[in-house]
Amino acid sequence: MKKNKIKIIFISLTISLFFANCEKSQLDISPEIPIRTTDNAYLTEADAIAATNAAYAPINSIYNWTQWQIGDIMSDDADHGAGGPSDGLEVEEFDQFTFTSFNPIVERLWKQCYIGIVRANIVLEKVPQITAISPAIKKRCLGEATFLRAFYYYHLVRNFGDVPLYTNFIGVDEALKIKRSPRQNVLNQIIADLKIADTLLPKSYVGKDLGRVTSGAAKTTLANVYLLAGDKINAAARALEVISSELYQLYPEYGDNFKLINENGKESIFEVQCRSGASTWGETQDNGQGQVLNTFFAPRNQNLVYNSGYGFNVPTRRLVDNYEKTGTSYSTIIDKRRPATLWIPGDFLGEYTQPTSLEGSLYGFNTKKYFVSIANSASDDDQWRCPLNIPIYRYSEALLIYAEAAGSSAGLPFLNQVRARAGLAPIPAGLNDQNYLDAVYNERRLEFALEMHRWYDLLRYPTDPLYFIKVMTAAGKTNVAVKHRYLPIPQTEIDKNPNLIQNTGY
Repeated sequence: MKKNKIKIIFISLTISLFFANCEKSQLDISPEIPIRTTDNAYLTEADAIAATNAAYAPINSIYNWTQWQIGDIMSDDADHGAGGPSDGLEVEEFDQFTFTSFNPIVERLWKQCYIGIVRANIVLEKVPQITAISPAIKKRCLGEATFLRAFYYYHLVRNFGDVPLYTNFIGVDEALKIKRSPRQNVLNQIIADLKIADTLLPKSYVGKDLGRVTSGAAKTTLANVYLLAGDKINAAARALEVISSELYQLYPEYGDNFKLINENGKESIFEVQCRSGASTWGETQDNGQGQVLNTFFAPRNQNLVYNSGYGFNVPTRRLVDNYEKTGTSYSTIIDKRRPATLWIPGDFLGEYTQPTSLEGSLYGFNTKKYFVSIANSASDDDQWRCPLNIPIYRYSEALLIYAEAAGSSAGLPFLNQVRARAGLAPIPAGLNDQNYLDAVYNERRLEFALEMHRWYDLLRYPTDPLYFIKVMTAAGKTNVAVKHRYLPIPQTEIDKNPNLIQNTGY
């Protein structure tokens, strides 16, 4: 059973989550506090903590059900896999760049981000009015809510561009008329929120509060936002603050990051908190507290996990070929990150040996990063809810952000620190700016392989706005086009709100 975990409590709100187009099942989720209105539900310290916990909940849905299809499968690192094109048509559409505004993955991402924003705004509006609360808890709750609002807007702006922006609790009538705000305005709000959150959040937690966002998470997110905005100076400064804090360290072994015993450990800056139990299949998709990637990514029909394994998110040959090796075969890969990242033919676990090919994986590759064997996940009890957390930011994120943003003269030692852990020779000094950028990008690709980063890195490549098209075309994805820099606004939202204008090309 999972220990030291945030217990996510869903508050039954008596409002309509207008942007989210929520169904009843998404709101009335076995409330653990009495059902009250938003006017009388926030009276005590316990109410403040419960409301704040509820604002975390959409992160689980986002990282279980939308980010891997976008961050990995839209990139050159992974393909659909599974039982073929008809097994998860919505995933195949992302793999082939044929998705439309009706794709349920697009809708879920939009909905869950705005559910989180609504909940964060409620905390920021109501918690300051609570008198029966300690100053420390009030400060922490406000810091968490401010961070979470920024975090959800960050996901929205990098996936959709211009999006509706509001920082207060608004009524249904206003919600159905609100227009999209310019991308830069949203970025400005994200940056402002993260700066505030940085001053309010603690540096670390102990006991049951492990896993809550920290000032380090705020700084790391802010550094990422600055990179997205092309502000290298501020990106480097924020990343260096994380590094200089000495609160984080690299594990000696890369694979230690993906073990149950190391959750919220010394390399973790922010991760999705997952635990077994309390959900059924239907509830899990939006409200589950477990991790489903274990079942979805495990080798298909090999019985290494509950439900046998579905084999989605199959690593591409382009990714596997990128690992440094001493010979021509994959068995000669010397990069120590490979065994913890993906299965290749010949890998074994007990009596199991990975085959040279299997359904959905022509070359015998599968994602391994989120794997917990059936022998070690008894509490999963056949319901797609593995207890292993999903990493969002690890310490190597801060190292590689600084390496990129600071440039070769200052950043090279930090790039080589990541390579050293992987057992690789250092990058030599003296590279020109373009070659150094490519070296950093290659390192990011391998360090964060199948952690839902790659597509976003392709989009923000700083020297070529069409880089993502060139890379994906070279990977054989000829349907990719300029319009795919952003996802379509969900059609359900446009149908409700005539002031929402669709992204170009959809």
